[in-house]
Amino acid sequence: MPMISGRLQYDGARTASSSPSNPGLQGVAIVLQDLSTQASGQGLAVITLTDGNGAFQFNGVPTGNYQLVESFGTPTTYTAAVDWSSATMRPIINGGTTPPISFASPHAPASATHLDCTIRNTFLLTVGADNITQDFLNGPVRYTPMDMPSFATVSDNLVTVADDGTVGKWSTGTVANTGAPEYTGYESIQSQFIHTMPNPNTVTPNDGYYTIQNIMNNSHSNGVGTWWRIADHTTGNETGRMMVINGDTPGKIIGMTTIGVRPNTNYLSSWWILNLCKINDGTYANPSFKVIIYGEDGITQLYNHDLGADIPINPDCPEWKQIGTVLFTGDNNEITIAFISTGPAATGNDYALDDVALNEIATLNVIKESCPFAAVGGTLYYAVTIQNPTTLVATEVLLRDAMPSELDDVQYSLDSGSSWQSWAGELGLDNIEPSDSVTVLLRGQVTDRATTTITNSASVDVTFCTEVENEQNN
Repeated sequence: MPMISGRLQYDGARTASSSPSNPGLQGVAIVLQDLSTQASGQGLAVITLTDGNGAFQFNGVPTGNYQLVESFGTPTTYTAAVDWSSATMRPIINGGTTPPISFASPHAPASATHLDCTIRNTFLLTVGADNITQDFLNGPVRYTPMDMPSFATVSDNLVTVADDGTVGKWSTGTVANTGAPEYTGYESIQSQFIHTMPNPNTVTPNDGYYTIQNIMNNSHSNGVGTWWRIADHTTGNETGRMMVINGDTPGKIIGMTTIGVRPNTNYLSSWWILNLCKINDGTYANPSFKVIIYGEDGITQLYNHDLGADIPINPDCPEWKQIGTVLFTGDNNEITIAFISTGPAATGNDYALDDVALNEIATLNVIKESCPFAAVGGTLYYAVTIQNPTTLVATEVLLRDAMPSELDDVQYSLDSGSSWQSWAGELGLDNIEPSDSVTVLLRGQVTDRATTTITNSASVDVTFCTEVENEQNN
């Protein structure tokens, strides 16, 4: 009976081509599973670990239909060569998994944070009389999340177009450069660019066009060599889709969606962008587009940000970068997120977009007011109001306010000024229930050190919880 063998290779230059010179990735599980034995979500399978050269081998494989999967993390004690006679029933694997970037050390560039696929990591094979050789290729990629505080989200992603902002998925084993046909739900993106299908033999998409596709290889990467070969951000293999855009025509809408929101509420709006260009010699343009978030009148801009400078060329490996903002909705019951082209057609003005999200976040509103004027020797009053607009209980609330040196004898009151206590710079507060608020009054005597405007600011630390009452009752 035939043998199935191959190598798991580190494709450092993202050539999408097997080569004996590519280093092997050792100790990664490769699963061979018989698809004709599926029953109750299980199928006969054997598992092996790649050796020091990334090699694996399955001996004595019977005729049939199989899936061959790179499946890092699947437990096994087998060696790099196993026999089908050891097959056991296992759950059907739905999607491959790449190992951490550490498996490519010391070959990977320092800027890389992950490995993804330059070709599929699930292959559908029909075994007959002949041996089969099939390699896997993993390349370096960088994922750069936005540098923002961690927030507690109180909603799922509110972006529903383009498969909840992920741009969708394909089934395991789908070949690279598979595109979503037009009018399969993506017309809701409202793009003024022209949809086209991917084609690895031409520049696709061309100026003013976009594709919805999985792993991308095209003439700019195969021939000219200016574009990275990339996989999407969501899955990093053939199952994920992304929107690939060839920039053109300032003012054209790349994608747009309108979303219902709660007024006077904080949201985290975010998206992942990749600069397709990989040559950093100053001759190529950066991506040129912006994101505008409009209020419900479609005119008022709640956020306007040029994105080009945020996604510079990374010559070491493709880089998916997350960009976003905390958005306060004010009086708006809906918002519109629009990505808009700001530059003409140019080599370098080419990019991919994935995982667009809008999540309500749990944050407190801190409002600080003071009397407009106080003379030297007089008393200056502050009021700090902390509002909880969320559906969660705000616990462990700590108000910090380092009062300025121009004030002496600073005191606070929690009962509208009926009683006062000395202020030590911070104050722990009781839980603030959803839609409730608390006000802390502060006062201090103005000294002769005050010669102009007195400035200071307050901050609040908080932990949000949904089960405070239950915890207290236990």
